[in-house]
Amino acid sequence: MGQPIRYALICPEFRFKAVLALAGRAPIGGEREIALACLQVARLCAGLLPPYALTTEVMVLRAENTRQWLSALAIPQGMRTVAARILEALAGLDRARVAEGLADLVIAAAVQLDEASRTEMDGLIQELSAPGAAETSFAPPIDVHLQAS
Repeated sequence: MGQPIRYALICPEFRFKAVLALAGRAPIGGEREIALACLQVARLCAGLLPPYALTTEVMVLRAENTRQWLSALAIPQGMRTVAARILEALAGLDRARVAEGLADLVIAAAVQLDEASRTEMDGLIQELSAPGAAETSFAPPIDVHLQAS
């Protein structure tokens, strides 16, 4: 009694609660779409960090899907350009460029983002900018179909 269950899973914590809440409170239209664009781009950028550390193939696919999704949103052209730059950096797994792009995205959306949302985005920017952040190493994929010899 009183001990954690041995095989219990750790409950994942959603990283961008404030940005999501902002999108939920915003009226339908441009303000909500700006918040949703920030949320989607931030979530994709978080995929560069542990525990996710997405592979190049997965990141390229998700970046392309996000690019198509963003093209349907009513967001300002400057913000669309910044988001496209972030997606290009994501495809190359370049954390430093992604962090710079996210900082520009926060500036571009500054009027729509509240303080809590900016704080969440700034935290992600700091993690991506951390020393050694430009060096991304991935473990080779494990082939589960290997036969014992």
